[in-house]
Amino acid sequence: MMTLPALDSPVRSLFERLEPLNGATPDMPAIGRLLTDFAQDTEYLAHHIDRVRDRSGAAPIHAPERGPRLLIVHRLEGQMGAIHSHKVWIAIAPIVGTETHRQYEVRSETGTKAKLEMIEERRMDPGSVVTFTPPHDVHAHGHVSGAGNPAYILVFAGDNQVTFEREEYDSRSGVCTVLGPGNGGRWVDS
Repeated sequence: MMTLPALDSPVRSLFERLEPLNGATPDMPAIGRLLTDFAQDTEYLAHHIDRVRDRSGAAPIHAPERGPRLLIVHRLEGQMGAIHSHKVWIAIAPIVGTETHRQYEVRSETGTKAKLEMIEERRMDPGSVVTFTPPHDVHAHGHVSGAGNPAYILVFAGDNQVTFEREEYDSRSGVCTVLGPGNGGRWVDS
C-alpha cells in the first residue's frame, strides 16, 4: 500500500483508485480511463491550470521522489516536445485544448544515430487519452500550429522518469542523446 501525504481529496482519490491497477503489469486501459475521468474535473483542475498560466512548462500536482506522480503540462502555440523515452508507464489526457501525440518506433541504431518511424499521430481533445509502457514509450507531444488552442494536459507516470537513463532523439538528424539520471532533456524540439 502506498503512503500518501496530505493531498487534496480528488488527488487522494485518484491515487487510491490507481493502487490496485499499478501492479507488476499495470492495467493501462483502466489507468487511462481513471486519468480521463480525473481530467474532466475542470472545476477542481482550474487552480492547477492557473499555476501554469500562459507559459510553457510543467507543474507537479503530486510528485514524490519515487513512485507514481501526476503533473500538469502546457506548451505554447506550435511548441512540440523533443522525441524521448520515459522508461516508466505513462498516461496523457488533455483537460482543455488540443494536444498532438506522436508515437515512434526505433527501427535501427548505429552509434549515436537512430532511424525513427512515426507509427501514430493523434490529435487529442478533452475526453481522450494515450497510454504506453516501455519499451514502446518513444514519443513526442505538444501543440501543432493551427490545430486548435494549446492544451493543458495531465501526465500520469508510474515513477520519476528522471531517475532512469533515457533517450532523446533529434527529429531531423536522428541523433540519439542518452539522458543520464537527473537530466530532464529538452522541453521543446528546436
